[in-house]
Amino acid sequence: MKVEIQIDGQLTAPRVVIHAPKLTTELATLVEQIEGTKAETFLLSAKKDEKSYVIEPDQIEIIRTEGGITTIYNRKGQSFSTARPLHELENQLGRDFIRISKSSIVHIRHVDHLSRYFNGTMYIVMKNGVNDTISRSFLASFKKRLGL
Repeated sequence: MKVEIQIDGQLTAPRVVIHAPKLTTELATLVEQIEGTKAETFLLSAKKDEKSYVIEPDQIEIIRTEGGITTIYNRKGQSFSTARPLHELENQLGRDFIRISKSSIVHIRHVDHLSRYFNGTMYIVMKNGVNDTISRSFLASFKKRLGL
């Protein structure tokens, strides 16, 4: 992202203009920060033991698609299921979540540690103890996001 500041003595208040090819979650977050507003918090409904629960994004550690079912693991290690597809959740959850494979998304603020795995992949362990592998095709973007 390029940033340019132009000083204009004739302006009475700062003015921000963003030029972008499309609106992304990163840009939406930036606009919220500049305007000092916060968008409506996204809440996710999921099921466990035939009961429905509302899960806040900050409580989510990892989301996986397992056998055609999308499973959400929270900070306590509990699992919930939802009918929503993984790609839809990825788009709605925002910047704190990143895809690590075709079937998994993680909350990057809840990563405990990483270790090398065979075949050029990495093994990720979340703070709740749930683990997964970061596939080679997603490893570069994951490392870039974490500054590794």
